[in-house]
Amino acid sequence: MAYRFLLETPEPMAEAASIAVERVGDAQVVVVRPSHGLGIDDPYVDITVAAHSLRVVDSLYDWYRSIASPRPDLRMVLHGGERHALETVERDRMVALIRRDQPWVERSIPHVGDHDPTDQPAGFSVGPGAPVDPRGGGRESALDRGGVMVAARTESQADGMAPLGPARSVRFRAINYLLIQVNDLVRAENFYQEFFAMELLGRVKRGPDGTMLPMPRDYSWERAMQTGDMADLTFLGNGPLILAVERMGLGVVLNQGPLGMVSLGVDSHTFARLKGEVLMRPLTVLRSGIASFVFRDALNVTWEIAVAGSVPLIPV
Repeated sequence: MAYRFLLETPEPMAEAASIAVERVGDAQVVVVRPSHGLGIDDPYVDITVAAHSLRVVDSLYDWYRSIASPRPDLRMVLHGGERHALETVERDRMVALIRRDQPWVERSIPHVGDHDPTDQPAGFSVGPGAPVDPRGGGRESALDRGGVMVAARTESQADGMAPLGPARSVRFRAINYLLIQVNDLVRAENFYQEFFAMELLGRVKRGPDGTMLPMPRDYSWERAMQTGDMADLTFLGNGPLILAVERMGLGVVLNQGPLGMVSLGVDSHTFARLKGEVLMRPLTVLRSGIASFVFRDALNVTWEIAVAGSVPLIPV
Protein backbone atom coordinates (compact mmCIF):
# COMPACT_ATOMS: atom_id res chain seq x y z
CA MET A 1 0.00 0.00 0.00
CA ALA A 2 1.30 3.45 -0.93
CA TYR A 3 0.60 7.06 -0.07
CA ARG A 4 -1.55 8.79 -2.69
CA PHE A 5 -2.31 12.46 -3.23
CA LEU A 6 -3.10 14.88 -6.04
CA LEU A 7 -0.78 17.68 -7.05
CA GLU A 8 -2.70 20.61 -8.54
CA THR A 9 -0.25 22.22 -10.93
CA PRO A 10 -0.47 24.89 -13.63
CA GLU A 11 -0.63 23.09 -16.96
CA PRO A 12 2.70 24.49 -18.32
CA MET A 13 4.52 23.14 -15.23
CA ALA A 14 3.02 19.65 -15.23
CA GLU A 15 6.01 18.04 -16.96
CA ALA A 16 8.53 19.59 -14.55
CA ALA A 17 6.43 18.54 -11.57
CA SER A 18 6.25 14.97 -12.92
CA ILE A 19 10.05 14.88 -13.22
CA ALA A 20 10.36 16.06 -9.60
CA VAL A 21 8.13 13.16 -8.55
CA GLU A 22 9.73 10.40 -10.56
CA ARG A 23 13.34 11.27 -9.73
CA VAL A 24 12.54 9.68 -6.34
CA GLY A 25 12.99 5.94 -6.69
CA ASP A 26 9.89 4.87 -4.77
CA ALA A 27 7.39 7.39 -6.24
CA GLN A 28 5.58 7.60 -9.57
CA VAL A 29 3.02 9.63 -11.46
CA VAL A 30 -0.07 7.46 -11.90
CA VAL A 31 -2.20 9.73 -14.08
CA VAL A 32 -2.33 13.35 -15.30
CA ARG A 33 -5.72 14.89 -16.11
CA PRO A 34 -7.47 18.29 -16.15
CA SER A 35 -8.29 19.52 -12.68
CA HIS A 36 -11.88 18.77 -11.72
CA GLY A 37 -12.02 20.78 -8.50
CA LEU A 38 -11.32 24.32 -9.69
CA GLY A 39 -13.64 24.89 -12.65
CA ILE A 40 -13.38 24.42 -16.40
CA ASP A 41 -11.74 27.81 -16.96
CA ASP A 42 -8.84 27.15 -14.59
CA PRO A 43 -5.73 25.98 -16.54
CA TYR A 44 -4.62 23.47 -13.90
CA VAL A 45 -4.02 19.74 -14.09
CA ASP A 46 -4.27 17.05 -11.41
CA ILE A 47 -1.21 14.84 -11.10
CA THR A 48 -1.98 11.69 -9.12
CA VAL A 49 1.12 10.65 -7.16
CA ALA A 50 1.74 7.27 -5.49
CA ALA A 51 4.74 6.82 -3.21
CA HIS A 52 5.99 4.15 -0.80
CA SER A 53 7.67 6.81 1.36
CA LEU A 54 7.30 10.56 1.69
CA ARG A 55 10.74 11.42 0.33
CA VAL A 56 8.79 12.66 -2.68
CA VAL A 57 7.66 15.63 -0.55
CA ASP A 58 11.29 16.75 -0.16
CA SER A 59 11.82 16.40 -3.91
CA LEU A 60 8.73 18.46 -4.72
CA TYR A 61 9.66 21.19 -2.24
CA ASP A 62 13.26 21.36 -3.51
CA TRP A 63 11.96 21.79 -7.06
CA TYR A 64 9.28 24.29 -6.02
CA ARG A 65 11.73 26.42 -4.00
CA SER A 66 14.06 26.57 -7.02
CA ILE A 67 11.41 28.43 -9.04
CA ALA A 68 11.97 32.18 -9.19
CA SER A 69 9.49 34.41 -7.35
CA PRO A 70 6.65 34.98 -7.71
CA ARG A 71 5.98 31.25 -7.60
CA PRO A 72 2.76 29.79 -9.00
CA ASP A 73 0.13 28.40 -6.66
CA LEU A 74 0.75 24.64 -6.32
CA ARG A 75 -1.43 22.61 -4.01
CA MET A 76 -1.53 19.09 -2.63
CA VAL A 77 -5.02 17.56 -2.37
CA LEU A 78 -5.19 14.81 0.25
CA HIS A 79 -7.38 11.73 0.44
CA GLY A 80 -9.83 13.56 2.69
CA GLY A 81 -10.23 16.42 0.19
CA GLU A 82 -8.20 19.08 1.99
CA ARG A 83 -6.07 21.38 -0.20
CA HIS A 84 -2.72 22.65 1.11
CA ALA A 85 -0.55 25.16 -0.78
CA LEU A 86 3.19 24.48 -0.97
CA GLU A 87 3.83 28.19 -0.56
CA THR A 88 2.18 28.41 2.88
CA VAL A 89 2.81 24.96 4.40
CA GLU A 90 6.36 23.90 5.37
CA ARG A 91 7.61 20.55 4.14
CA ASP A 92 7.71 18.88 7.56
CA ARG A 93 4.18 20.04 8.24
CA MET A 94 3.07 18.65 4.86
CA VAL A 95 4.55 15.24 5.73
CA ALA A 96 2.60 15.27 9.00
CA LEU A 97 -0.61 16.23 7.18
CA ILE A 98 -0.26 13.38 4.68
CA ARG A 99 0.50 10.82 7.38
CA ARG A 100 -2.45 11.99 9.47
CA ASP A 101 -4.66 11.84 6.36
CA GLN A 102 -3.61 8.24 5.53
CA PRO A 103 -2.71 6.50 8.82
CA TRP A 104 -3.29 3.03 7.34
CA VAL A 105 -0.15 3.39 5.18
CA GLU A 106 2.00 4.09 8.25
CA ARG A 107 0.87 0.80 9.79
CA SER A 108 1.03 -1.42 6.72
CA ILE A 109 4.46 -0.84 5.13
CA PRO A 110 8.01 -0.26 6.36
CA HIS A 111 9.56 3.18 5.96
CA VAL A 112 11.36 2.47 2.71
CA GLY A 113 14.78 4.10 2.71
CA ASP A 114 14.57 5.51 6.25
CA HIS A 115 17.45 3.25 7.27
CA ASP A 116 19.77 4.63 4.61
CA PRO A 117 22.54 6.66 6.27
CA THR A 118 22.96 10.28 5.17
CA ASP A 119 25.37 13.06 5.99
CA GLN A 120 22.55 15.55 6.57
CA PRO A 121 22.65 17.18 10.01
CA ALA A 122 19.64 16.90 12.27
CA GLY A 123 17.12 19.67 11.66
CA PHE A 124 13.90 20.66 10.00
CA SER A 125 15.38 21.14 6.52
CA VAL A 126 17.45 18.81 4.35
CA GLY A 127 17.16 20.88 1.20
CA PRO A 128 18.83 24.11 0.11
CA GLY A 129 19.66 26.29 3.07
CA ALA A 130 20.14 23.39 5.51
CA PRO A 131 23.05 23.83 7.94
CA VAL A 132 26.32 22.35 6.76
CA ASP A 133 28.04 19.74 8.88
CA PRO A 134 31.31 21.37 10.07
CA ARG A 135 34.44 19.35 9.49
CA GLY A 136 37.86 20.02 10.84
CA GLY A 137 38.79 22.83 13.22
CA GLY A 138 40.72 20.59 15.63
CA ARG A 139 37.80 18.22 16.25
CA GLU A 140 36.86 15.05 14.38
CA SER A 141 33.54 15.14 12.56
CA ALA A 142 30.48 13.62 14.21
CA LEU A 143 30.02 11.60 10.99
CA ASP A 144 32.64 9.24 9.67
CA ARG A 145 33.10 8.63 5.96
CA GLY A 146 30.62 5.77 6.04
CA GLY A 147 27.89 8.03 7.36
CA VAL A 148 27.79 6.38 10.81
CA MET A 149 27.42 8.64 13.82
CA VAL A 150 30.48 8.53 16.08
CA ALA A 151 31.36 10.46 19.20
CA ALA A 152 33.33 13.63 18.52
CA ARG A 153 36.87 13.53 19.88
CA THR A 154 37.30 15.73 22.92
CA GLU A 155 40.52 17.04 24.41
CA SER A 156 40.18 14.60 27.32
CA GLN A 157 40.11 11.68 24.87
CA ALA A 158 43.11 13.08 23.08
CA ASP A 159 44.93 12.98 26.43
CA GLY A 160 44.39 9.26 26.65
CA MET A 161 41.03 8.95 28.40
CA ALA A 162 38.78 6.23 26.99
CA PRO A 163 35.44 7.18 25.44
CA LEU A 164 32.34 6.56 27.53
CA GLY A 165 30.85 3.94 25.20
CA PRO A 166 30.79 2.49 21.69
CA ALA A 167 29.74 4.56 18.70
CA ARG A 168 26.05 4.25 17.85
CA SER A 169 24.01 5.17 14.80
CA VAL A 170 21.50 7.60 16.30
CA ARG A 171 20.17 10.46 14.18
CA PHE A 172 17.69 13.01 15.39
CA ARG A 173 15.64 14.53 12.57
CA ALA A 174 13.85 17.31 14.48
CA ILE A 175 12.74 18.71 17.80
CA ASN A 176 9.00 18.05 17.48
CA TYR A 177 7.96 20.28 20.34
CA LEU A 178 8.81 21.42 23.87
CA LEU A 179 6.14 20.67 26.46
CA ILE A 180 5.91 23.33 29.15
CA GLN A 181 3.55 23.30 32.11
CA VAL A 182 1.75 26.44 33.24
CA ASN A 183 -0.91 27.32 35.78
CA ASP A 184 -2.90 29.67 33.53
CA LEU A 185 -3.22 28.43 29.95
CA VAL A 186 -5.20 31.47 28.74
CA ARG A 187 -2.49 33.82 29.95
CA ALA A 188 0.22 31.63 28.39
CA GLU A 189 -1.54 31.62 25.02
CA ASN A 190 -1.84 35.40 25.01
CA PHE A 191 1.75 35.94 26.13
CA TYR A 192 3.44 33.63 23.58
CA GLN A 193 1.27 34.84 20.70
CA GLU A 194 2.12 38.45 21.52
CA PHE A 195 5.74 38.16 22.69
CA PHE A 196 7.02 35.50 20.25
CA ALA A 197 4.45 36.22 17.48
CA MET A 198 3.47 32.54 17.62
CA GLU A 199 0.58 31.11 15.64
CA LEU A 200 -2.14 29.10 17.36
CA LEU A 201 -1.92 25.61 15.82
CA GLY A 202 -4.71 24.00 17.82
CA ARG A 203 -5.92 22.77 21.17
CA VAL A 204 -6.59 19.30 22.56
CA LYS A 205 -8.10 17.89 25.72
CA ARG A 206 -7.34 14.69 27.60
CA GLY A 207 -10.13 12.12 27.43
CA PRO A 208 -11.17 9.79 30.29
CA ASP A 209 -8.89 7.05 28.93
CA GLY A 210 -5.94 9.42 28.47
CA THR A 211 -6.31 9.86 24.69
CA MET A 212 -5.94 13.35 23.25
CA LEU A 213 -9.06 14.74 21.57
CA PRO A 214 -8.89 17.81 19.29
CA MET A 215 -10.99 20.81 20.26
CA PRO A 216 -13.24 22.42 17.59
CA ARG A 217 -11.88 25.31 15.53
CA ASP A 218 -14.45 27.72 16.98
CA TYR A 219 -13.33 26.95 20.55
CA SER A 220 -13.44 29.92 22.91
CA TRP A 221 -12.27 30.15 26.50
CA GLU A 222 -15.35 32.14 27.52
CA ARG A 223 -17.71 29.37 26.38
CA ALA A 224 -15.42 26.65 27.78
CA MET A 225 -15.47 28.22 31.25
CA GLN A 226 -19.27 28.16 31.14
CA THR A 227 -19.58 24.57 29.94
CA GLY A 228 -16.52 23.12 31.72
CA ASP A 229 -15.21 21.63 28.45
CA MET A 230 -11.67 22.95 28.89
CA ALA A 231 -8.63 22.42 26.68
CA ASP A 232 -5.66 20.75 28.39
CA LEU A 233 -2.97 21.46 25.79
CA THR A 234 -2.39 24.31 23.37
CA PHE A 235 0.08 24.05 20.48
CA LEU A 236 1.76 27.27 19.35
CA GLY A 237 4.31 27.57 16.55
CA ASN A 238 6.68 30.01 14.91
CA GLY A 239 9.04 28.61 12.28
CA PRO A 240 10.82 25.49 13.59
CA LEU A 241 9.76 26.05 17.22
CA ILE A 242 6.56 24.41 18.45
CA LEU A 243 5.44 24.79 22.06
CA ALA A 244 2.99 22.39 23.67
CA VAL A 245 1.64 24.35 26.64
CA GLU A 246 -0.12 22.20 29.26
CA ARG A 247 -2.69 23.54 31.70
CA MET A 248 -1.93 22.31 35.22
CA GLY A 249 -4.46 24.41 37.15
CA LEU A 250 -4.20 27.62 39.13
CA GLY A 251 -3.63 25.89 42.47
CA VAL A 252 -0.89 23.47 41.37
CA VAL A 253 2.69 24.12 42.50
CA LEU A 254 5.15 23.33 39.69
CA ASN A 255 7.91 21.78 41.80
CA GLN A 256 9.94 20.44 38.87
CA GLY A 257 9.91 23.66 36.85
CA PRO A 258 7.98 24.47 33.69
CA LEU A 259 9.72 22.10 31.25
CA GLY A 260 7.60 18.97 31.11
CA MET A 261 8.96 17.01 28.13
CA VAL A 262 11.19 17.22 25.06
CA SER A 263 9.88 15.46 21.93
CA LEU A 264 12.42 14.39 19.30
CA GLY A 265 11.83 13.21 15.73
CA VAL A 266 13.93 10.30 14.44
CA ASP A 267 13.95 7.90 11.52
CA SER A 268 12.38 4.46 11.95
CA HIS A 269 15.75 2.72 12.41
CA THR A 270 16.76 5.01 15.28
CA PHE A 271 13.25 4.73 16.76
CA ALA A 272 13.49 0.93 16.99
CA ARG A 273 17.04 1.06 18.35
CA LEU A 274 16.30 3.59 21.08
CA LYS A 275 13.10 1.86 22.11
CA GLY A 276 14.99 -1.42 22.47
CA GLU A 277 17.69 0.22 24.58
CA VAL A 278 15.12 1.86 26.85
CA LEU A 279 13.52 -1.53 27.47
CA MET A 280 16.88 -3.26 28.01
CA ARG A 281 18.38 -0.85 30.56
CA PRO A 282 15.55 -0.71 31.89
CA LEU A 283 14.20 2.84 32.02
CA THR A 284 10.67 3.88 32.92
CA VAL A 285 8.35 3.83 29.88
CA LEU A 286 5.44 6.21 30.47
CA ARG A 287 3.61 5.69 27.17
CA SER A 288 4.21 3.48 24.14
CA GLY A 289 2.57 3.52 20.72
CA ILE A 290 3.16 2.38 17.15
CA ALA A 291 5.24 5.41 16.11
CA SER A 292 6.15 7.08 19.41
CA PHE A 293 7.00 6.35 23.03
CA VAL A 294 7.65 8.43 26.13
CA PHE A 295 10.21 7.52 28.80
CA ARG A 296 11.94 9.03 31.81
CA ASP A 297 15.72 8.87 31.79
CA ALA A 298 18.11 8.24 34.67
CA LEU A 299 18.25 11.97 35.44
CA ASN A 300 14.43 12.24 35.71
CA VAL A 301 14.04 14.04 32.37
CA THR A 302 11.03 13.01 30.28
CA TRP A 303 11.57 12.39 26.56
CA GLU A 304 9.28 11.50 23.68
CA ILE A 305 10.87 9.65 20.75
CA ALA A 306 8.68 9.70 17.63
CA VAL A 307 9.13 8.76 13.99
CA ALA A 308 9.57 12.09 12.18
CA GLY A 309 6.27 13.52 10.99
CA SER A 310 4.06 11.17 13.02
CA VAL A 311 3.73 12.94 16.37
CA PRO A 312 0.24 11.96 17.49
CA LEU A 313 -0.40 14.98 19.70
CA ILE A 314 0.16 17.90 17.35
CA PRO A 315 -3.22 18.87 15.85
CA VAL A 316 -3.32 19.34 12.07
